[in-house]
Amino acid sequence: MEQTERIDKAVESGNEVLLQLGESARKTFAEFKYAIQSYTSSSAVPTGAVHPLTKYVMNYIKAVTVYSKTLDSLLKDADQQPIPNSCTHFTATALHLQSVAAVLEANLEAGSRLYRDCRLRNIFMMNNICYMVQKVKNSDLKSFLGDDWIRLHNRMFQHQATNYERASWSQVLSYLSDDGLCAAGGAASRKIIREKFKNFNLSFEDVYRVQTAWSVPDDQLREDVRISISLKVIQAYRTFVGRYSAFLDGTKQRDRYIKYRPEDLEELLLDLFEGTQKSLQHSVRA
Repeated sequence: MEQTERIDKAVESGNEVLLQLGESARKTFAEFKYAIQSYTSSSAVPTGAVHPLTKYVMNYIKAVTVYSKTLDSLLKDADQQPIPNSCTHFTATALHLQSVAAVLEANLEAGSRLYRDCRLRNIFMMNNICYMVQKVKNSDLKSFLGDDWIRLHNRMFQHQATNYERASWSQVLSYLSDDGLCAAGGAASRKIIREKFKNFNLSFEDVYRVQTAWSVPDDQLREDVRISISLKVIQAYRTFVGRYSAFLDGTKQRDRYIKYRPEDLEELLLDLFEGTQKSLQHSVRA
């Protein structure tokens, strides 16, 4: 009887220790999330690249997955809140990691408001969400955050890329439209065409000067964004040049207005997002 009591006390004591360890693990997650929420910066990442906080948090939760079995056994009794029906297929550790990722996203969204230029804000969010997705896809985090999380966040950074393109290139492309040309004739058309080429050149060169200094660290993402821009800009420019360049044939300073060949622009677009500012002081023609 005495021995049974000792065993019962030992089991009770062991259970108490496990509960305390579970509570300690839960508090550690809570404190980590609070630290992320509380993190603020007075200045934005200049190039719109991946924030150091993003790298730190994602590497941290990736490391946590190594101890998931132990954490699951500790957290299942320590967590007091009921698990939503939609999340019952996730472990306790997985739910905590998802919560940490959500807190990080909220911090990034708040931090993105430091950018005055909405285009760079889009680049920043695109870069950081893409980094999170790649970290999850290429590690054990995939089984903790799930395919739905990956699909959702793929759409999120692609949405940021679309917003960036619209904000950056809509104005540039507007100068390659036929607006104002159909009704005009002769000298009036030539004047409008000159103005359109001139404004396109200035607008393109301004975007080039600013956005060569920006950074998209992920090789595939950088290539995808460049290709998307190139498909729109080069096609529109090639069409406009083919349709209206003859109006400037034989005029003075023709090359002043038609400064670039389509292949010149294609080459220049490859300089975007390298993190080193460049400018175009003169024509790139040989």
